[in-house]
Amino acid sequence: MQKNSIKRLICLLLTLILTVTLFGCSAKSEYSVKDFSEKFLELTPFSEMKSLSGSSLPSYFVFSDANVKRFDVMVSANADSADTIACFEVINKEQRKAAISGISHYLTNQHTSFKSTIEKEFNKVQNRVLAEVENFIILVVCNDTTAIWDYLNSIGAKEVV
Repeated sequence: MQKNSIKRLICLLLTLILTVTLFGCSAKSEYSVKDFSEKFLELTPFSEMKSLSGSSLPSYFVFSDANVKRFDVMVSANADSADTIACFEVINKEQRKAAISGISHYLTNQHTSFKSTIEKEFNKVQNRVLAEVENFIILVVCNDTTAIWDYLNSIGAKEVV
């Protein structure tokens, strides 16, 4: 009888340890959209930037803030600059698809806008960073993307093609 009690106690303890381990390793990310934006601002110079609110998001990316869990988007305050930092946190494939589609729309507009006007800005759009890490989709348009890519590669980001 005592052997069965000890076995049950060990099974109960192992179950408890497994449960605690699973909850301790939940999908909580160590990153946030704001952390990414702040890091990118530290890594390379940008023109003067303005933040977008949820209500202005559709006019830039053709989707609303309801299509993503969280976002932080900054665009150049100067219409003659393509500088952009856009970080979207998504929670499922549909949100990922909406974010990628919206970013593609935005880049197409930027491409068209600067192609025949400002070659330097057109080149920025061509050389943009579009990556994903964990459940984040990241777009950065700036003069020098080397430091941005170095950082993103160091945290395991993958290029979105």
